[in-house]
Order: sequence, then C-alpha cells, then structure tokens
Amino acid sequence: MALSYAPAASRAVALDLFELDRRLADAVRQASEPITGQLRLAWWRDRFAEEPSAWPEGEPLLARLALWDGGTSQLGAMVDGWETLLVADTLSDEVAQSFAEGRGQGWAAVALALGEKAAVPAAASAGTWWALADLAQHCGSDEDRKAAFALAHELPDTRPLPRSLLMFAVLATIARRAIRLQRPMLARPGDMAAAMRVGIFGR
Repeated sequence: MALSYAPAASRAVALDLFELDRRLADAVRQASEPITGQLRLAWWRDRFAEEPSAWPEGEPLLARLALWDGGTSQLGAMVDGWETLLVADTLSDEVAQSFAEGRGQGWAAVALALGEKAAVPAAASAGTWWALADLAQHCGSDEDRKAAFALAHELPDTRPLPRSLLMFAVLATIARRAIRLQRPMLARPGDMAAAMRVGIFGR
C-alpha cells in the first residue's frame, strides 16, 4: 500500500529497502542458533562497509542497491539493529531501541539515495517509530509488547517528510496510530483511512 503512493522516482529505491529489510529479518527468524544468523548478517554488513564498485556480482538485490545515488553505507546500521535483536536474551529497552534506531537508519539511507539530505533526521525518526510499532506487533508476550509501545511513547513526534518520501509518511502514520492507541497496526478501518489521506494529500 505504501509503495502505491510512492512517486515513480522513489518506488524502486523504497522497494529495494523493503526487500533488504525482509532479507535481514529472514536471517534472524530462520537462524537455528545465533551464530548462523550472525554469519548471514555479517555478509551484508561487510558489503555496506565497502564501496558499491567493490561488491561481488551475482546477488540481484546487491546489484540494485549499487545503483543508488549514495546512502548505502547507512545500511550497515540496519544490519546492526537486526543483529542486536538476534543475540538478545531478553527484549530490554536498550535492545528494542537499538533495533528500532538501526532500522530507522534504513529509511535515512533512502532519503540520502533520493537526494533528500535535509530530510535524513526526519526519515530516521519516522523509521524508528515504524520499527517499534512493527516490533510490538510481533512480540510474543504482552509484557514485551507494552514495553515496545512505552518506549515509542518516549520518542519525539515525527516531522513532515518531503513528497519523495511519501511512502514513509504513510507507514509512519500507521505506526503512530498503533502506538498512540496501543493496538495492532491497521486494526480498524479508520487506520486505513488515515493512511490513505496522507498518501493522497501528503499530511
């Protein structure tokens, strides 16, 4: 849904980020033990520490990321965020915050890739909100869910995003409503309506 509101020039970059986020999530979720997940995450971290011109061939997602106009070095923080969650014994506030801020840096990377340098802090903040709402939705216990919501309540409200990042504005709206009301995202028809309004009018 969010991608349907993305400007044409932004859609491919946003799709690349969402695909990377899914791949990192899979590395965590499918790991039979932490070390196997860490090895998969380390491969991506090593790539983002390099210049795209040095990346190996044969990985379609990496080939698409190499076409970005900057921002790929920020993606290493996204890998770090997922690894924090992977190796944690319990979901402490520190773990949840590190995870969410790491994923938020992925949104910041997209802002840089799209030439929206001034919007980087706002994109990172919106991404952190989204990550905490998403984390709360996937928590295995009510206690962890409430902790994720409580941590999100301590964050400053997200700032407006430029139209090139409209897909993120839509997701941030969904996340804010879930956090404010402490319920799953898109749980009620009004949530979808609010997201659509932002997608159409930008606010």
